[in-house]
Amino acid sequence: MNTKSNKTMMFVGLVFCLLPAAGGCDVHVGGLGKAECARTVRKRAAIAPGSTVVAETQLGSVSIKGAQVADCNVVAEIVVRAPTQERAKQIAEQVTILLEPAEDSLIVKADHPAPGLKCSVSVSFEIIVPAETDVRCASSYGPVKVADITADVRATSASGRVAAENIDGSVSLKSSYGSVTCRGADGRSITLKTSSGNVVAENIKGSLDAESSYGSVTCKNVSGGDIRAVSSSGKVTISKASFDRCDARTSYGSVGAEGLQGKWLKLHSGSGPVSLAESSAEEISLSSSYGRITCRAINTADLNVTGASGDISITYSDSAPGQIAADVKTSYGSIEFAAPRGFAGRVDMSTSYGSVKTDLPVTVIGPTGRDNITGSIGDGSGRLRLRSGSGSIKLRQHKS
Repeated sequence: MNTKSNKTMMFVGLVFCLLPAAGGCDVHVGGLGKAECARTVRKRAAIAPGSTVVAETQLGSVSIKGAQVADCNVVAEIVVRAPTQERAKQIAEQVTILLEPAEDSLIVKADHPAPGLKCSVSVSFEIIVPAETDVRCASSYGPVKVADITADVRATSASGRVAAENIDGSVSLKSSYGSVTCRGADGRSITLKTSSGNVVAENIKGSLDAESSYGSVTCKNVSGGDIRAVSSSGKVTISKASFDRCDARTSYGSVGAEGLQGKWLKLHSGSGPVSLAESSAEEISLSSSYGRITCRAINTADLNVTGASGDISITYSDSAPGQIAADVKTSYGSIEFAAPRGFAGRVDMSTSYGSVKTDLPVTVIGPTGRDNITGSIGDGSGRLRLRSGSGSIKLRQHKS
């Protein structure tokens, strides 16, 4: 390498070393000839107990945490990107962080002129407020997180993940493009929705409404109200939950539930398997348009199972009542049904194409054949109806 080239490289290196110190802000030169200027602003303002903090940013993240403090403490990270160092520094110095009181609220926001062509301004907030403060926060492009609040929370992002944890109050989390997660909430209602992303709800007390248009929905340790878990395209999973009513469904994907207890339970898949295990409800309804339906160790007096294309397998728990009403049918698939111990009542089983068999003693009523059995078991008020359009049917004894 010649002397002229060495001097040129030394000069460029010197310029790069001096850039961070220029203009009182951290300046970096990135790819494609763009410069970056970063500033940190800290502010504090009084906030009355029980008030609402409102924080919004167009581009950047929002994080709000409750603590044993008396004021609202804000750290704003400002990042400006522009074609030149001078322009980035100029724009960054024009960004103002505002904490504005408004009735029972404190509004946290950034104010700045339009950055102009090929320039961007990102403002991220880290906020600490008294734990009993209501929270309203949003980002147009960036993640949002709220934690340790003993009041109501509403958080949204147009493009970014939204999360909340350890909330003692009602919760509403929504994202247009991003995951939504709530871990640890105790409130009247918990609403979690995203148009594209996964939804996770864990350790929830209160009525839960969890929905994703494109993504999975997972609910664990939920109690204290109704449960609605819905996905247009993705699997739905619920475990260890108690409720009055539970409706879990997906248009495309599997639905699985285990360890549930409630009054009314409905599981449905438009295209995928449905499974239920070790669960109890006064009324259970299961259905799948295309997929297998499996029940293991269930306890219910009223069971309705419908399959359009797929096998069905049902086993009751040891504690299930003997006097049950069960209606099980599929258009294409076999049915294997293990009746609860002590079942007594009417039995009606038939298939259009296939065989019908029973391990239980059935007193036949009327004509019977290879493809149908009608009669009764014992002397009880139970009712068992099994139907298949194309597939075999077998009635088995209960096994512990």
